[in-house]
Amino acid sequence: MEIDKISQFIKDVSAQDILPRFRNLKEHEVIIKEPGEFVTEADLAAEISLIRKLSSLYPTSIISGEEELVKSPEKLAELIASPLGFLIDPIDGTNNFIKGNERFAVMVVALQYGVTAASWIYQPYTDKMAVAEKGSGAFVNDEKITLAAPPENVDQIIGAAHINRMPDELRAKVRENLKVFKENIPAFCAGFDYVSVAESKKHFSAYNRTLLWDHLPGTLLCEEAGGYVRGLDGKKYTSKNDGDGLLTAPNEDLWHQIFETMFKGT
Repeated sequence: MEIDKISQFIKDVSAQDILPRFRNLKEHEVIIKEPGEFVTEADLAAEISLIRKLSSLYPTSIISGEEELVKSPEKLAELIASPLGFLIDPIDGTNNFIKGNERFAVMVVALQYGVTAASWIYQPYTDKMAVAEKGSGAFVNDEKITLAAPPENVDQIIGAAHINRMPDELRAKVRENLKVFKENIPAFCAGFDYVSVAESKKHFSAYNRTLLWDHLPGTLLCEEAGGYVRGLDGKKYTSKNDGDGLLTAPNEDLWHQIFETMFKGT
């Protein structure tokens, strides 16, 4: 896998198509996909550029991105079944990007017959690149990272639980349960929160919606850094089993402790 070349592709596309539009978006460059869901000209341009660059490097691979898959969802199955495929999230945290909030990321994941082989999460505003390759570890700006031991007490744990998409009654109970932890400070950008967990700046992340392009990159990153990731049903999260919700923690014991705390009484 040409890890470094793909990293440079992502940086080049960010410099060309994304950063010039950050805090400089025109009204016509923001498009409503559905209520509360937006796409910008930066998303669209970056996805096209990344598809083109990756195709030049791997001409026989299947390559697609979030915005293309909105229009052609059947291509996702083709990508997952292919010997080599790349799935792109051109801007994760688009709402943050639109608001001028620097917590957004570009994410790419490489799949071999649906198995996650490598992933890239790039935060353009700070030029932070997180890379993972299955079996080879996790790296941030070329330095290998390993999850630090988490606090022993739950009241010292910092989370990134995204609960807005939960059903109303469940959301209310989980919100109350989260008060047990020291803080819950989701970035509303999976590409930001997964890197924060891998760097031990936050101790867990939790999601209700589990779209592959949002979570395959960070799942591999955290696992390669030594973390434990499972769906809320306890099953392993993969491209072929995206489960029901998703929870990432530093280890299996803490995963169960966080899960039981979050969902107590639900």
